[in-house]
Amino acid sequence: MPFIVLIPGILCAIALARTSPQRAFMNVYLPVFLLLPTYYVWKVAALPPIGFAEATALPLGIGIILKDVAHWRFGRSDLWMALFILSSCYADRAAGNTSVSTFELFACICMAGVPYMAGKLLIEQYDLRTETLKRIVFLFFIVGIISAYEYKMGRNPFGLIFDRFFPGQVFGWKTQIRWGFGRVSGPFAQSELAGMMFSFALLLALYLSYMKLWEPKFSRAPWLPFSKTKIITGVILFTLLMTQARGPWLGCLFAVPIAFIGRSKHILRTSILVFCVCAPLAIGSYVAVKHYTSGPVTSDEQQTARYREDLVSNYMPVVERGGAFGWGKDFPRVAGQGSIDNEYLYLALTQGYVGVFALCLLALEAFIQLTKPAVFGGIVSYRYFAFTLGGILAGLLLTLATVFLGNQPYELFFLLIGWSQSLEPRIGEVKAPLRHFQTIYT
Repeated sequence: MPFIVLIPGILCAIALARTSPQRAFMNVYLPVFLLLPTYYVWKVAALPPIGFAEATALPLGIGIILKDVAHWRFGRSDLWMALFILSSCYADRAAGNTSVSTFELFACICMAGVPYMAGKLLIEQYDLRTETLKRIVFLFFIVGIISAYEYKMGRNPFGLIFDRFFPGQVFGWKTQIRWGFGRVSGPFAQSELAGMMFSFALLLALYLSYMKLWEPKFSRAPWLPFSKTKIITGVILFTLLMTQARGPWLGCLFAVPIAFIGRSKHILRTSILVFCVCAPLAIGSYVAVKHYTSGPVTSDEQQTARYREDLVSNYMPVVERGGAFGWGKDFPRVAGQGSIDNEYLYLALTQGYVGVFALCLLALEAFIQLTKPAVFGGIVSYRYFAFTLGGILAGLLLTLATVFLGNQPYELFFLLIGWSQSLEPRIGEVKAPLRHFQTIYT
């Protein structure tokens, strides 16, 4: 019954016909994005493989174009976005792999272009920031509760549910066992990807908690001994720990101090303090990793670290031969290193220097937009949220040096890029600039 992937798309189309792209985004796209695995697909003849994500994104993208594109404000990030989409399919097209190129273009538009448009057009303009954050965090809370089964039993409950609908589809995504427990992956395919997603959720949960945007208690469980915000934040934190994903943990430790800068009244002073604390830790971590990988291999963890270190040096000659647009999906493999656990290297191989350049420029544009609160000031809700998005992006970019960007984190990255471009202070959220001259009368 692989055709069940079409059900979310049909629901999204119904929501668009009856309400608006904003409600379809909130009520259909976000639950599908965070609750359903993306790697189950329905393949028919010459059509591209269609999963839950593509089936939902396609009607949502059409709805945005028909109803909200008039609000579009063109910016430099749109150019980099177009360049990134072009680089995703150009190499395969140039090599004569027309079908592969078409499928890659379709997937990139659905998984990158539509989230980018949704982030740019559907949230801030309609004052849906708080509702969107609460919906996202609560969905992660649900995933965290379900995923506790995987940690204890070593089997993914999402796989147990959906495998029966997709007979014959075999995946490499199996629950890994570390320290005697299953590494939680949930609907996100792999524990490293789950760690990236739950790091994102934790930062948002901390924002909602600090701004006191949750109700004091669960309406249907007021007898619980802790507040709603503590329970939700605690479940998300423990699920992040249950992924046992050290790369995302490091990214989260990097992201949290950046986000907390937004809480301070003295942005520059706090930024300098965070830099002075984080920079030595980052240098020390790098030196420790180099020392760890240079010695004799005595554990699986050390072997994994050595593997990732050797990836770049072994594949750089391949990257150089690939040129500006890379090799496409069929790039030459180095013997014994078929898994590319580094997104920047993977992009350089498949999309060339152009793809890496476009990704970095998109991130740079986002950071430029998100530093406006440091210049223009604003109340804490605006500052803190801007720095929260900046911290999430910074942590994500750091983590990508140890893992590929795929499945839901891929969509998340472009949703955040689009959201950052639309982030503007709402009414009452801007005060005088942080630096100003005082008028003195004589």
